[in-house]
Amino acid sequence: MLQSIHDRLKGWLAGVVLGAIGLVFVFWGINWTMTAPNYAAKVNGSEISSNEVRQAYQQQLAQFERQSNGTLDDVQRNEIKRHVLDEYVNSEAVVTRADELGYRVSDADLLKAMGQVPAFQVDGKFDLAHAVAVLKAQGRSVSEIEGLFRRDVKLRQLDSALQQSSFATASEVKQLRMLTRQQREVSWITVPAAKYIAAATADDAAIKAYYDARKAQYMTPETVNLRYVEISMAQIESQVKVDDAQLKAFYEEQKTKTPERFTQPEQRRIRHILLQADAKDDAAAKAKAEDLSKRAKGGEDFAKLAKEFSQDTGSASQGGDLGLSERKAFVAPFADAAFSMKEGEISGPVKSQFGYHIIKVDSIQPATVKTFEQAKGDLDAEYRRNEAERLFNNTQDQLADAALQNTTDIDVVARKAGLTVHDIPNFSRIDGGGDLGKAAPVIEAAFSQDVLDGRLSPTVEIEKGRGVVLRATDHKLPEQKPLDAVRTDIVAAWKKQKGAELAAAAAADAVKRLNAGEAWDAVAKSLVGAPAPPGKFVSRNDQAIPIDIRREAFQGPKPAGKPLYDNLVLEDGDAAVVAVTAVREDPEGDAKQQDAQLRRQYAQQAASAEAQSYALAARADAKVTLNAQALD
Repeated sequence: MLQSIHDRLKGWLAGVVLGAIGLVFVFWGINWTMTAPNYAAKVNGSEISSNEVRQAYQQQLAQFERQSNGTLDDVQRNEIKRHVLDEYVNSEAVVTRADELGYRVSDADLLKAMGQVPAFQVDGKFDLAHAVAVLKAQGRSVSEIEGLFRRDVKLRQLDSALQQSSFATASEVKQLRMLTRQQREVSWITVPAAKYIAAATADDAAIKAYYDARKAQYMTPETVNLRYVEISMAQIESQVKVDDAQLKAFYEEQKTKTPERFTQPEQRRIRHILLQADAKDDAAAKAKAEDLSKRAKGGEDFAKLAKEFSQDTGSASQGGDLGLSERKAFVAPFADAAFSMKEGEISGPVKSQFGYHIIKVDSIQPATVKTFEQAKGDLDAEYRRNEAERLFNNTQDQLADAALQNTTDIDVVARKAGLTVHDIPNFSRIDGGGDLGKAAPVIEAAFSQDVLDGRLSPTVEIEKGRGVVLRATDHKLPEQKPLDAVRTDIVAAWKKQKGAELAAAAAADAVKRLNAGEAWDAVAKSLVGAPAPPGKFVSRNDQAIPIDIRREAFQGPKPAGKPLYDNLVLEDGDAAVVAVTAVREDPEGDAKQQDAQLRRQYAQQAASAEAQSYALAARADAKVTLNAQALD
């Protein structure tokens, strides 16, 4: 299967990860780990790559740190590691369960799955030659690629089976309809915290109390003075020099190794007349095709015959013209005939799976070979990349050897590897610093215990084709910032909190007044100086209503003859008073159509729940061996 790709695929660079129930390419950089364990876990005897899990962990870690705008502590990092490894183990448990149940992926299914990947398509269609080029650039073996695709298709098959077996009963649809189609009449008043912030005054005691309760938030960052050497593929490639003599030698070498790269196959401009046929009218179609063939060979205008009789809607209006094409563009019987004919010759009828063809060869363009001058531009870029890769790998090896021999002296390592030492003072565990910025792998390495103890780090990948070796000095632990240094920040934070507290208290008091009988508009005017907006019916999924208000309106009981009032604190610190005055079922839409949608929705939700339960059961039954050092 895919032997032609196997034969042509070689190279270096990242990898391909296919997520279960969805094909997603994620391009990664070089594997810098020289002594990593072979696997992160074994599930029913199937190994999970430690490198793959480590890469996924690094991506999740970087994402969480971007969201939190800072680095995570060891507890949080370990939780992310555990979660990532669990996801891989659970997925592999389901895969092995699917194997036991007899799920298999045919070559046709595999090709179909590969054909759906945009990276393998040209103009929206699967292109094998392009797929080969993409895989070659990624450097992972085709057997690995096939295995990942087969794994994903197998999981899709299992998921499809669960989807097809899920259904909703009439009573379940009725309950879901009552839940999802219900509308409630809601009105609300937003009580802004800003209204109370200006009036809030903090005395020294309040400021000190706020500071004392949150001292951990007012610490200097942990820092080191960082020294490092860097290797960069981009920088090396920019320094590669090449002349015509080198390129000509490279051209001859590549032309010998992969002649198809430099060869434009023979092309022919072909016309045809197609008569479709099936088992019932095959004889009649063949007879008509033979008649048309005689007429064409007898001198009648081929293009006119094609326009009148051809049933190929794509080419009939063009006089049967199929354009200038290579042999591979046609099915075998057609290609065998068309590429054995002479220029101007008419042949047929020829039968293919599409019917009977009468074929005419208008012109022949012989195969050609690209000259050196024609290929020079592409060869120059490829030569530079190859040479840069070679130099990069040499430098990487020199750096690794030097680091093994000199575990603490970065100046010696830099000199042996021909690199320059760079310095970043006060490199922060939170914000990083210098040209290395906030790269999560660098921060993790810089504050690892080995580096803090004075040893050099392993090569740390910042991005694809760029890595560093680190040496840390002058480690400074976080220190408490004195109150006077952060007084302005403390006052602002205290005022914000106090404003939110006062807004919440005002909203709670408003609910008491409403429940005691005070008018809705009167309460609104006392809070915001204006009447409350009129109530309106909203659904649970009405995006025009703030989610906090919707949640509050629908989580309580139905009003029974009189409004229900409640207050809540909004995510931005403001408060709100909510009134729910009436409930109704959704009066709009076709009930049958809605029930059909609800039935599909319920079945999908049930299938999702079943899939989760299935995965948990597969994990519980699986024989799992974890490698505790895999992600260290």
